[in-house]
Amino acid sequence: MFRDFNEVICLGMGGSYSEIAKDKLFKAYDLYLYQRSLNSIKECIDYVDENCNAITILPVETTYKGIIRETIDNLIMTKNQNIQILAETIVPVNDCILSKTTEFYSLMGLIANPNALAKCKKFVKEEMPRQINVVMAENMDESARLLNNYNLTYSIIGTHKTAELYNLNVLREHIEDNKDNNRRFIVIGDGTTEPTGKDKTSIVLFLNDRQGVLLDIVQVFVKYHINITQINSKMMNNRAEEQAVFIDFDGHWKDEIVKNLLSELEPYSKSIRVIGSYTGF
Repeated sequence: MFRDFNEVICLGMGGSYSEIAKDKLFKAYDLYLYQRSLNSIKECIDYVDENCNAITILPVETTYKGIIRETIDNLIMTKNQNIQILAETIVPVNDCILSKTTEFYSLMGLIANPNALAKCKKFVKEEMPRQINVVMAENMDESARLLNNYNLTYSIIGTHKTAELYNLNVLREHIEDNKDNNRRFIVIGDGTTEPTGKDKTSIVLFLNDRQGVLLDIVQVFVKYHINITQINSKMMNNRAEEQAVFIDFDGHWKDEIVKNLLSELEPYSKSIRVIGSYTGF
């Protein structure tokens, strides 16, 4: 499936979690694709929307914050209706203190972006040396590059992948406030998948404005004994009467039972878009 592509787009660089998910994909499918890094979810999806030979790997859910709406919202708005979710994976969050030195208690400075600091504020406050000098950076990659401008007493917040890329020492790991946090990533591209028997399908329904329609939709799933794993709704065009409902459920869109399900859902919505049938890696 992925051998039809020649380029992978990652969100961020410098050891980002998107890059870690990319490494996991390459290992699972014995791949090597040219990597390009972009700075926003919208940029990544727009790129694959315009380049059918590219895939992108993006976060879609976190343990503590739930669904990342920017990913789903941009996915359903692609001009190329063949853009789909092709696979998914879980990446455990493991934020680390990295430095050129090996001595944690010699540290006097920390370079990090605001998001990293927010995720690790308890560790920074309680475990880092007192009166640490905090230098703000735009992202993880900039933090690592800025480290070259400072002496050995400075450190950054990054990942094991960052340490590998920039030849840094891991002084502390799992410094994030929320332990056992995971991120779910999806692979998006102009492609298709075959049923494996352990698939998940994602669809978006643009609903008719009728009271009780969501209950009717759920009842169709009950009729076919198809398990819904996730359901979310979104107001479209800032109008309460225009709703899009995202549903993840067990099965593949090529399965006969799922085809029957989708057919029976049609009267309840203005339109339905299958945004992928996929399995994990």
